[in-house]
Amino acid sequence: MLKLTSRWNRLYAVLAVVSTFSIFSCQKASLTPESPEAQLNKKAAVSAQAGATIATLNWDQTYQKIDGFGAFGGRIVPFFESAKRDSILDYLWGGSGLKLNILRGKVLHTYPFNQQTKVVTIKPAGVSIDVDPNSATYQNLTADEKEQLGQVWIIKKAKERFQVPFVMASTWTPPLYMKTNTSSISAKWFNGLNFNTSSTAFARYLTGFVKSFQNEGITINAISPSNEPENVFSDWDASYWDASHLGQFITNNLRPELNGAGLQSTKIISSENAAWGTADNFLSGMDRSNVDILAGHGYVEISGIITGQRGFNQSPSMWNFSIGGKPMWVTEASDDGGNYDSGIEGGLKLAVNMHKLLADCNANAYVFWLRMLAFQYNEALICTKSDGSLEFPKTYDVMGHYSRFIKAGYMRINVAVQNGNGLLISAYKDPQSGKFALVVTNTGTAAVPLDINLTGFASGALNNYQTTASSSGHWGNVGAVTPNSSGVYSLTIPAKSISTLEGNKL
Repeated sequence: MLKLTSRWNRLYAVLAVVSTFSIFSCQKASLTPESPEAQLNKKAAVSAQAGATIATLNWDQTYQKIDGFGAFGGRIVPFFESAKRDSILDYLWGGSGLKLNILRGKVLHTYPFNQQTKVVTIKPAGVSIDVDPNSATYQNLTADEKEQLGQVWIIKKAKERFQVPFVMASTWTPPLYMKTNTSSISAKWFNGLNFNTSSTAFARYLTGFVKSFQNEGITINAISPSNEPENVFSDWDASYWDASHLGQFITNNLRPELNGAGLQSTKIISSENAAWGTADNFLSGMDRSNVDILAGHGYVEISGIITGQRGFNQSPSMWNFSIGGKPMWVTEASDDGGNYDSGIEGGLKLAVNMHKLLADCNANAYVFWLRMLAFQYNEALICTKSDGSLEFPKTYDVMGHYSRFIKAGYMRINVAVQNGNGLLISAYKDPQSGKFALVVTNTGTAAVPLDINLTGFASGALNNYQTTASSSGHWGNVGAVTPNSSGVYSLTIPAKSISTLEGNKL
């Protein structure tokens, strides 16, 4: 399991294996004021409040499709053993919670694997996944067996209860006997897959994992053969890959093995580097022909590490290679630095990270790191207090401002902003139903008046859901915002807040 105090080592490890990084701003992905569309919107924009920020939504100018939002399935054993595990599932994937549509699991390296039959055993024999965690049957299992059993329970219950449509699984390391150093779980000294002896076996291991879940009635929609492949310093389970070998493995081993097992529809995700800019460099030099989803994580870039930054990347860089129309996913992000902060400051770090990656870098999906922890720490959406009660930091609320209102299939639409006053604004529409959502983040210490104009469509009242430093509950509806006679929606965005305004196209 990951050591919370060691993630810095993971980040510093990037310095040892990556020599360049992008310094270009994501802002070039946004509509610039000099474009004809922006000039038209500026002329059409109407302000109803003096000094207000003016946001003009253009229904017909679209960017990327949104695939959804999710969270990782760990820590597996604490989650499975939690007395509140059923409630936690609902808080994350249920209708009263975040309504996440993606679940990220883990290809454990400890599964028994019969190389002759290609069968991977994903749970201990003779033990029901519904076993009581307090029973002797469960307590007599090994630590590896508990983790294996727990993951099947988590994924299966999420699918059964909430019909979670997309399950992906990432691989921290191959089984140790397939690595160059068979006695080390980490990637230290560039310890990774032994390509001379184990490329085929590892591809069969990953395929067997997908097949065994299929036999449990669970579809693994996508699989990733690596997780932060540049990490050669941390103590936890990891495997070193360079871009050339990872691309070759996917094309020559993994894709053919999946296809041969009848798993042509199983997507391959890669490369899941720790920072968005690192993924840019890694993927640009990799054979991506058989990669279906391009992925990176949302932690600070190398330049940020040098200057002492930690946690969420607050200024991610847009990728500089042609993605060829393939989706780009953020498959992990959290605040892994500093003291525990359950308040609005911690929430706003997530809000900025999500806005920059979705609105400026055109990411199609965003998957948070840990869904729960049995104690209080910034890496989880739900934490546990010393008395056993659950705590919902503001990061939970911020995640909901996106995941509850922006569904898979929505398209990001253009928002032309005048007199921004520090607001971060993005908008998304459902082309089928006509629903749309506008997400506004104010990291400043002063409230900001906002006037909203609509171009190419009209709407009725907008429901305004808000999270502030003092708000209770989650994403509370603070009332409808109605347009004036000129069609302008006027409201005030509180200091240190995130708001989602939801409406319907008339």
